[in-house]
Formats: sequence, C-alpha cells, structure tokens
Amino acid sequence: MSCPRLSKPSLISLQLAVSASLALSLFASCKRTAKESVKDAGAPKYIPIAEARIEAVNNASKQPIYQGPMGTIEGTVTITGDPAPDMIPYIDKIPADCEVAKQTYGKLFREGPGRTLADVLVAVTGYKGYLKPNSDHVNLDARNCAWAKKTVVLTFGQRIEVRSQDNRPYIPQLLGGPPEALLVAVPKGDSIPVFAQEPGHYVLIDSMRLYSKADVFVVRYPTTDVTGEDGRYRIEGVPVGLVTVSALLPPSGGTTSKQVTVAANGTVKLDLELSFEASSFHPPTPKSH
Repeated sequence: MSCPRLSKPSLISLQLAVSASLALSLFASCKRTAKESVKDAGAPKYIPIAEARIEAVNNASKQPIYQGPMGTIEGTVTITGDPAPDMIPYIDKIPADCEVAKQTYGKLFREGPGRTLADVLVAVTGYKGYLKPNSDHVNLDARNCAWAKKTVVLTFGQRIEVRSQDNRPYIPQLLGGPPEALLVAVPKGDSIPVFAQEPGHYVLIDSMRLYSKADVFVVRYPTTDVTGEDGRYRIEGVPVGLVTVSALLPPSGGTTSKQVTVAANGTVKLDLELSFEASSFHPPTPKSH
C-alpha cells in the first residue's frame, strides 16, 4: 500500500488543526520502512539533484571556486523587548505525553537563559568566490512530537535527513513545492530524505501532528548556521575581507545585520541583538471546534 498524498493546507491551518483520526489513518496506511518507501516512491523528491543544475543555480555568475584564506565568525544572538506571546490558544491541544512539543511550539519563539534566542537563521554574504557545502545533507531529529529545530537552512542541492529518535513515527512533508509521496520515519529507524527542488522558503510539517512545523530556507551559499537555545552560532570557512552578517527570526520576522572584516585563520566575535514588540504581532484567529 502506498502512502497517501496530502493536499497543501494553509499556514493558518497548520497552526490550528490536526485530526487524530487523520494521523491514525496515515500511520495505518504507511507502515513501511524508509527503504521500502524510497524504493517504491519513484517521485522526483527522492532523486538527488544533478550537480550541473546545482552549479547553475548556486553559481549563476560563474565565479571560480574560492581557494583563498578563510576565517570564522561566531557569537550569540539575544532578544530585547516583549516576551514571546503564548501560542497554545492558536493550535490544537498538544497531547499530555508531548511535553517537549508544548515547550517548542507553545510560544512564538524560544528563549534561553539571559534572553538568548533559538532558531535564528544567521547568514554571511558579500564575499567573492563560489563556495560549496561540506556535506550533502542536514540532519533533523524528531523527538517527543517535535522537530529538534524550528528553523532549518540548506544550501540548494542538500537534503534534509529526518530521523525519529523516540518510539513514535513521523511523516515529514515539505510545503511550498509540488505534491509528493510521503515517507515515514519509523521509530529508531533509518533516516528518510526530504528534498527541495528550488531555492526559497518552505514549511516542513509532520503530517501526523500539524502543530509541529519548521521554517526551511534553501539558499545558494553554505555560510549559514541556526542558533540553539543558548543563542550561539558559528560559521566557519568564510572568505577573508569585508562581509555582511545577517540574522532572521522567522516567526516574528525580526532581522538585523552588521558588516565585519574577516582575517585569514582568524575568528570574529560578533554578538547580534533582535527586538520584538508584541503589539506588532497579529496571531491567526483560533479555529472554533
């Protein structure tokens, strides 16, 4: 039996509703291993993107591969202003045995001690030369009904490898591209691949728990990182010279950027600060049941 295709719900629907019966029916119809799913799917999602196309997209200006000296930029991202609004009223009730999911999705954004900020996309741009990522994938664990990160960044051509790290199945679905067959990340099983066919902004949901979602950004360069709850980021392999460091908190849309000069084999310490005003945030209207 093949896994079902899901229609593409709106972002508000993702935040508001998930049917328990839908989740159960999905799992019942998808009791296959990741390897069996990949073998049977035959969809473009599971075919690696050709290297020639990756280079044409990521290096449209046909710059030479950068082979000069490099440095590192690292620091901490914090937030000022109002605390994160409570999001629980705007999503379906999260089960009692999914405490981590409540902590992950219960607020608009996640803070750590000292108002450090999690799930911030930090990117370095403005250098000359073409860089390739060091790996062909980015790992994303699922545990306690939640993704380990609420923000994921890929260089175009990379894939997300999703793995269940508990006793639950997870069905990742990347919204924003063409409909695709769905694979199941079985409990403690092999990781399953998720591909984006174009650069851009996507949303990764767990089709069994629609409150569980992550913003996915597919960019044309590898000089990126995403902060954990300690707010830390570290970006290695940055070409020397004047560059721009930008930070984005997707749930609020908050951004900041600074320019720094990178020296050969040096490390630039750069802390970044975002701000948030609750009055500027307009949550979706809760769905009536």
